[in-house]
Amino acid sequence: MSGLSGPSGLNGLVGDIHQAIDADEAMRWVARLAEWDRYQGAEGIAEAADFVAGEAERVGLADVEVLSFPTDGTTAWWTYTAPSSWTPRAAHLSLNGRPPLVSYPSQPYALAANSAATDGEVPLALSREPGWPPGALVLVGSAAGLGPGLFARMRAEKASGFCVTTHPDRPGQAGRVELPGDSALFGFSVFPAQLDELLRAHRRGDRVRVVVDVDTGPRRMPVVVARTPSGSAAEGDACLLGAHLCHPAPGANDNASGVAAALAAGRVLAGRSLRRPVRFVWAPEFVGLAAYVHQAVEEGTRPLPAMAVNLDMVGEDQRRCGGPLIVEYGPEYLPHYANALVEACVRALPPAARSYSGAVGCDTWAWRTTPFVGASDHAILADRAIGVPAVQLGHWPDRFNHSGADTLDKVDPWELRRSAAIAASAAAVAATAGGRDADRLAQLLTRWTARRMTACLPSADGPSPDGPGGDRSAVARLTRRWHYGRDALRTLRPLGASPRVLDRQAELLAGLHRTLSAAWDDGLAAHRPPAPRGPGLRRAWPGPFNLRALMGAMAEKDRQWFLEELTVDRGRCYAAAMALAQSIDGTADAAAVIRTAELDSGIRPATPDFGERFLAAMTGAGWADEVAADVAEPDGQPPVTGTHEESEERGVTA
Repeated sequence: MSGLSGPSGLNGLVGDIHQAIDADEAMRWVARLAEWDRYQGAEGIAEAADFVAGEAERVGLADVEVLSFPTDGTTAWWTYTAPSSWTPRAAHLSLNGRPPLVSYPSQPYALAANSAATDGEVPLALSREPGWPPGALVLVGSAAGLGPGLFARMRAEKASGFCVTTHPDRPGQAGRVELPGDSALFGFSVFPAQLDELLRAHRRGDRVRVVVDVDTGPRRMPVVVARTPSGSAAEGDACLLGAHLCHPAPGANDNASGVAAALAAGRVLAGRSLRRPVRFVWAPEFVGLAAYVHQAVEEGTRPLPAMAVNLDMVGEDQRRCGGPLIVEYGPEYLPHYANALVEACVRALPPAARSYSGAVGCDTWAWRTTPFVGASDHAILADRAIGVPAVQLGHWPDRFNHSGADTLDKVDPWELRRSAAIAASAAAVAATAGGRDADRLAQLLTRWTARRMTACLPSADGPSPDGPGGDRSAVARLTRRWHYGRDALRTLRPLGASPRVLDRQAELLAGLHRTLSAAWDDGLAAHRPPAPRGPGLRRAWPGPFNLRALMGAMAEKDRQWFLEELTVDRGRCYAAAMALAQSIDGTADAAAVIRTAELDSGIRPATPDFGERFLAAMTGAGWADEVAADVAEPDGQPPVTGTHEESEERGVTA
């Protein structure tokens, strides 16, 4: 039984699962995984995969298998290319015969991924000075200096490699640096004091001894899969719990914590009686899951799950790392009950403490919800081309992310336990719910939608600070959120929800939309976005969207422009680009795509014409086609183009 229709409801279910999560065991898993350098095409990730597979069997999961894919740098699944085989053994920088100034692996992250092997003395050069000597090791003051212009010059002037400090303001922290899989260069990521020593050596005219020892022999990319022992295969997978397996050592939070949380959830779910199975996938980020999903979609090897929860950076010690737990919703174009369910599981967690009288539960940790971004594996599943609603649990910001300081002491076992409990609870509900539970889920979904709709109301302090445009966006967002909740109710039909209950909940949301719309003046409430004036945009790329592959296909001027935008604000730029690409539905013109992307992502790019330029770059790269409005066909849910009067009569069971 899911517990939703029982006397203690969702709170009881989540409390029981939270109690059953073994945080000590999960921390041991994190510690073990942090010992391996888990580069996507390396020996370490294969060893980590074997370990995870063994633990999955030990905790009671069934059909555990390590799938094997090429690491040849050329095999592609849609636009996702296999990693190159590359296992680092050792690397050193030393001056004047002294002990190494920089040494890998004792200094994690010191060696840039995919560095070429080398052994010899080379001259030093500054990135800003003219006339580098052949074979120079170029010293770069910050990660911002690692632009395409630098690498073009390194090729032209036959430099051998570079040395950079990625965190000039953090004395003991070196961040991740990656080179292309076929690079002829090597690179080092060093502490600020180490770069200062190299700068002094450059002023003296000293040369530096460089040793990079790597193994590029043939290997395979592993993807670990498993399922719960109970649950009818005929019902299909109720939920997929996924966590990416890769990243250099230590990578404790990113993403040994996610791998461990999925294993902990697996132990609990393996002991429960489920109607529908829960699937588990541990894979190299993006490319590994793309290979797995490609098999399912293109080769028909397995059905897709009904929903997914991705676990990426789920164990952060919030005080040390600096960020709350983030529930990243699935995208607005895929209405589903998953968003409401996962958030409800967070709310149902037992409080960490209570007030003086004991009457009120008090939490000592923070959490937030955010719109869909898609900066991890859930983007593969939630893409319009795949259509699996996917929610992500993670933490952001994290001041130690992608650096050698992402160590075991940054992981909080209680936070890891909470994250595992949320994922396991959501999966348990999806896997066990019957008719009465589905009716309860419909009510839960309605309350969740009502909160989202109410959040669109204008401020009591006066008009939107963004002017009439801000109010119009709020009205459009209100309608879009209503549509999402109304359409998400339909996803409860396969669980056996009562048509009468679904229709009643849809009526409640329609009534709430009418009531809330009255908060604006009649002109705004009746505002309709303009009908498409230009040609519709249609996806022309295969499979899930891949921003890195698009950048490779862009014209040089467009790529340079986009790289400059990324440099200004990487997170905002990435989110805006993802939202624009996913808002291309085969019907909307460029203006409508931009409006929908801004509504759904909740952000406006810093550059006013970013949307127009990005869509033009996509079209120029052959990733989007312009189609006449009279022949355009929607690829998915179209953007909101009207008010509630247009669709009020479309009931949930119609």
